[in-house]
Amino acid sequence: MLEATIHEEAAAALNRLQEKHKGLKEKLQKAYGYAVFPSVGRAGVVLGGAYGHGEVFEGGKPVGFATMSQITVGVQVGGQTFTQILTFSNKKSFERFKKRGKLGFTANASAVMVKAAATATNNVSDVEASAYSMGGMLLELSLGGSKFMFIPPLEKIPQNKPAPKEPEPE
Repeated sequence: MLEATIHEEAAAALNRLQEKHKGLKEKLQKAYGYAVFPSVGRAGVVLGGAYGHGEVFEGGKPVGFATMSQITVGVQVGGQTFTQILTFSNKKSFERFKKRGKLGFTANASAVMVKAAATATNNVSDVEASAYSMGGMLLELSLGGSKFMFIPPLEKIPQNKPAPKEPEPE
């Protein structure tokens, strides 16, 4: 059940972002794979944290799910929600993500008030992380780390294709 919900939320987030950011569709088509975290929640007062679930795609097809956890420390107060997309430029970086997850260093400086359309991008080792703010109230200057973990699907993931038609009786 949770997998179906994540699948629907990831599809809705992709549609929403591709409408707003015209180059995103082409960027995802060129990527070997990508992960979409439709709604990541982040909050903090000196010590902060973020967490979200997402769906992982290879060649544009869903192949599994992932979690994202982040911990930060610094001058920070408030909270925000954002969508995060990781793009993998090659098979090696994608397979490394699936096997070991991904650890990343985070340096955040942000001021988010209610609804913000700001985006941030970080490109390290053939993996690009883009965050698209959905809103909140957060003032922050912090350092921290992120951890991503790949989760194979428990059941077959819908491929957004219509079911084959049954042959007509003769």
